[in-house]
Amino acid sequence: MILKKYLLKSIRPIGATLILIVAFLCLISAEFYGQVDEDSVLKKVLNYTIAFESRFYDYRMRKGIEKHEQSKEVVLVEIDDYSLSTLGHWPLSRTVYADLLGKMKTFGAKVVAFDILFPEKSPTEGLDQKLGQSFKKFQEDDRRAFVGYTILEVEAPDQEKLKEFPTELLNDTINTKQEADLTAVAISEYNYPIQEIVSSDVGLGFITQGSDTDGIFRDYHLLANVEQIYVGSLGLNAFEAWSGKKHTIEIVKEYEGIFGSLEINKRHLEIDQDGKTTLRYWGGEKQFPHVSLANILKADDSDSKMRKIFENKLVFVGSTASGAHDLRHTPLSPNMPGVLAHINAVHMLIHGYFFKPNNDSLKYSLILLFLGTLIFIIIHRYNNPLFDALTVMGLLASSYYFDSIYFLPEGYQLKLFYCYFCFVATYSWNTFLNFYEANREKRQIKGTFARYVAPTVVNEMLKDPDNIQVGGRKMDITCLFSDVRDFTSISETLSAQDLANVLNDYMSRMTDIVFDTKGTLDKYIGDAIVAIWGAPLPIGNHAQHAVEAAILMAETMPGMNEDFRKRGLPHFDVGIGLNTGECSVGNMGSTRIFSYTALGDNMNLGARLEGLCKRYGTQILISENTLKRIDTQVIKTRPIDKVIVKGRTQAVGIYEVICKIHFMGLDPQIHQHYLTGWQYFTQKNFPGALQVFDDILAKYPEDKPSKRLKSLCEVYIQNPALVDDSFDVTKMSEK
Repeated sequence: MILKKYLLKSIRPIGATLILIVAFLCLISAEFYGQVDEDSVLKKVLNYTIAFESRFYDYRMRKGIEKHEQSKEVVLVEIDDYSLSTLGHWPLSRTVYADLLGKMKTFGAKVVAFDILFPEKSPTEGLDQKLGQSFKKFQEDDRRAFVGYTILEVEAPDQEKLKEFPTELLNDTINTKQEADLTAVAISEYNYPIQEIVSSDVGLGFITQGSDTDGIFRDYHLLANVEQIYVGSLGLNAFEAWSGKKHTIEIVKEYEGIFGSLEINKRHLEIDQDGKTTLRYWGGEKQFPHVSLANILKADDSDSKMRKIFENKLVFVGSTASGAHDLRHTPLSPNMPGVLAHINAVHMLIHGYFFKPNNDSLKYSLILLFLGTLIFIIIHRYNNPLFDALTVMGLLASSYYFDSIYFLPEGYQLKLFYCYFCFVATYSWNTFLNFYEANREKRQIKGTFARYVAPTVVNEMLKDPDNIQVGGRKMDITCLFSDVRDFTSISETLSAQDLANVLNDYMSRMTDIVFDTKGTLDKYIGDAIVAIWGAPLPIGNHAQHAVEAAILMAETMPGMNEDFRKRGLPHFDVGIGLNTGECSVGNMGSTRIFSYTALGDNMNLGARLEGLCKRYGTQILISENTLKRIDTQVIKTRPIDKVIVKGRTQAVGIYEVICKIHFMGLDPQIHQHYLTGWQYFTQKNFPGALQVFDDILAKYPEDKPSKRLKSLCEVYIQNPALVDDSFDVTKMSEK
């Protein structure tokens, strides 16, 4: 017992500490995600946890992006569905791109970057040369144009890779301060531009981008290592051409891995071992000016509106058409045009819109994690569940608020998901333990009181101790009275021990049925059982539950009697009476000793019905009050009589419940035959009724209700004067 108490006392801080350690390890591991072995179990686990963290950051970022204004430096020329329907099918003719370059020069664009591949020759002779000449002409007067190509892993088949490093790429390489060792890649031969285009001195930039493990594009592949020569992406090369500056990659060693940073305007943009950086999105098409390609080609060369849009701008040309298959799942949208990744990267580079160094974000994440957990632990010592809940909600709300107004706009990538996990898990752990301890105390109380009162009463006492007082209230209930027939004779044949054993066995089985059907045990009176349904708690159709309990009791008797027979014990027969109505229910007695019970006229009627079972030769009798409340499609009954019991002046209809073991339950045709006979009897068709009851008795001669009704039919046939206008079935006063 002492050990158990010690464990219960120590398990709370142990669990909270483990939760904090798990959150801490996940947070740290996420920071070193890139250095974890791809085939390790830790990597697979982190793939899931980081996905949750990333999705939560995506959500917060989307909320912040809604406030961003439109870019003033970058413009998108979109090859949209309208352009395809106007200018032709995909891919578009080289003439279209040549004409577009002419328009861009006319409208004053400074840099034009095509997020388009030109790996194949045009089927129309001369168009490739025309496009090449258009690139040359556009790049006069210190303008630049760029086209895309793709890169591959070095493990790709040799036939897919260029055999030699293209000399054209040397024009747009990235400077490094010292020898670098980023992940090596190769150039795809299948997607490299044709000679007519690359010979025009057009700029080149790779457009290959990869997604995270959850399929969402969050990183931007900024530069790549091709044979120890660093080449830039389409976005990076276009940015350098537009800014007129060459930028340098500084290689640094951290975390046992080789990383780099790109120095731009004295600020450093971190890159990973693959040459990627986390893309800090500025927005979608709403945040960047965009013009349909078809509208540009239709515009007049003197169009001042077009000149205002494109003059000195960095222009990207890319597909936004739904049928061009260049849509990506990004944090902003599940169907975002891929060209917008390059545009967001360029905007990030132009404005120095970088994320803060990972170390800074990690520092603030850890401060939030430990400080928030400490605050919760301090508040929890007051042992107030309301304070605990308010503290957790306050931690979640305040951290989210400060992240949205400061940390997120400033470029910090706080790991809020892991912090929230720690706060909520710690709160849940403590709440679970509080619930367990409270339940343990209730079980102790329940274990004590359940020996004397019904479990439902105990539950009511535990929920509201004020109910443990003398007094009652009016409630609509169904009562059940059950009694063993000739129990006095049975008791005389048994020893005291055998009598106690057999009675305990019988009472246990019957009481279980009461509890299983949501009933409350009122009391035992010798061999009699009194139970109620509908109190102390409402249970819906309590009459239905009570009658189902009576049926289960009756159907349990044959199996129980067979068990008694094998043990040499006497046979038990029971009578059960049920009535439904309003009674006074509550704790009745003195202020020192009381019991939960029900009193009233309707309880008296239930007791009388049990007593009438023997007279009518029935096992279960219910009143018409109960009959009105039950589903007669499920529970079959037959009318027996109308009686005036002691204490009442009005006759009440009584009915026998037909259970499965009843002969009418086994023979539904006889049951229907009886109902027909009863209908004849109530309609004063006594000859017809007599014939029906004769038929029933011929097959079941021991059926007392049929015998009685047959006898009455004979009396009324022989004495018609007894049947007057007020005849309404026999009304028999109980003696």
